[in-house]
Amino acid sequence: MEFLSTGIDGLDSMLGGGIPRKHIVAVVGQHGTGKTTLGLHFIHAGLINGERCIILSFDEDEDSIIEDAKNFGMDFESYSDNIEITRLEAAEVKESLRKIKSDLPEVIKGMNASRVLVDTISIFEALFDEGERYKALASIRNVLKVAEVTAIITSEADKANPMFSKYGLLEYICDGAISMRYIRGSELEEVRLGLEVVKMRRVKHSRKPKPYEITENGIVVFEKEEIF
Repeated sequence: MEFLSTGIDGLDSMLGGGIPRKHIVAVVGQHGTGKTTLGLHFIHAGLINGERCIILSFDEDEDSIIEDAKNFGMDFESYSDNIEITRLEAAEVKESLRKIKSDLPEVIKGMNASRVLVDTISIFEALFDEGERYKALASIRNVLKVAEVTAIITSEADKANPMFSKYGLLEYICDGAISMRYIRGSELEEVRLGLEVVKMRRVKHSRKPKPYEITENGIVVFEKEEIF
């Protein structure tokens, strides 16, 4: 099995080498836990490796994404020929879904892209009722699968259970799921950031939550340490 580096050494170790090629992985996290930053690491690692990459954002525009990456020491501008960044207007639900289903396959094929980041899908999900939400997510999943790319899809966590995505569907349609959350051992202990590989199909991976920090150079996972 071939693995693609996430760009985060500690996370690659937890995954047994990285994300399996052609897998689609959900990255679920509470606000401020760094799920978008993890996605940027994944894209940056691909660019450094000479791969072509696509970012679809329901949140920020191209300039903001480039600036966010730069703040963590990731230079996307130097790889402008190998990256496509598109902001999708979630409010235009049908139009956004149509673009993904009709235009994205052509963009991926035209670029010969190998990595895709979708950030953050929760904004898109919120515009569907319960009955249509799964179909919309499955449509995106199917496009990515047919294109044979390796993808990360980020999602806000459920407020009641931060292990799961906001609507509890994304992790079921994906090949893997990574949880990023705040963890407190007790009321008297300091809150720490914890990362857990919840599932990764066909991979023997670490199942223990591990501490991580968001530094000026991005995410650092301490895979050999315990959270408390």
